[in-house]
Amino acid sequence: EALASAAGGHARITEDLLAEVAALVEYPVAIAGRIEDRFLALPPEVIVSTVETNQRYFTVFSDQASTEGQMASAAGYLKPVFITVANLMSRDVDQVIAGNERVVRPRLSDAMFFWEQDRQQPLDRYAARLGSVTFQKDLGSVSDKMSRVRSLCALIATECNADVTVSERAASLAKCDLVTRMVFEFPELQGLMGAYYASAGGESAAVAAAIRDQYLPAQQGTSIPATREGCVLALADRLDTLAGIFAIGQKPTASKDP
Repeated sequence: EALASAAGGHARITEDLLAEVAALVEYPVAIAGRIEDRFLALPPEVIVSTVETNQRYFTVFSDQASTEGQMASAAGYLKPVFITVANLMSRDVDQVIAGNERVVRPRLSDAMFFWEQDRQQPLDRYAARLGSVTFQKDLGSVSDKMSRVRSLCALIATECNADVTVSERAASLAKCDLVTRMVFEFPELQGLMGAYYASAGGESAAVAAAIRDQYLPAQQGTSIPATREGCVLALADRLDTLAGIFAIGQKPTASKDP
């Protein structure tokens, strides 16, 4: 927290990452490193996934953008800084920092490549590839599922006084990011990347928001979709899964079942 404050921001500290890092070191020494400014063009969640999940480093956020046009997340604007925890007091801390930066750079370069490649075509162009992705062997492909979800969205949106056009459009695009390079590399960003790609392709903010929130709530006690259309899409997706799974006789036996 002290290093993050010195860098003009606040550290993003999750309980899981903190516990993991604490278990990895016996003599914890926090060290700050730098992320190249060019990588701030990436969605902040991509950098967080790269730095935290792969490297077990902590990211730093502030209330102000570091570069013009920088994208914001729920935590604010990402600072070009990461904090790692060494297991000793190094005699040459600059070498440790340089080594940490050297490890992060190629991973973020890969993410930048995925980001640029994925945006070379609009999100709806990825829909054709969903026909070859199996949702469940007795329930067809992801494309089949999305056709059902779109029909359900129209019905539910009418009942909930939500925008039918937005709900149907969001359903048509909801799973397209599953076949993008970024989500293949970072599965935890599904839905979120779809929202970014939808916005980049000219879709409305309402459609992008619904795509972003389709997997919410992730578990009991977590936030629900922020928009009515997001709620419609999230409900339609789950109702289709429930009806389909029961219809083929695959009744759930545990809380982790679909």
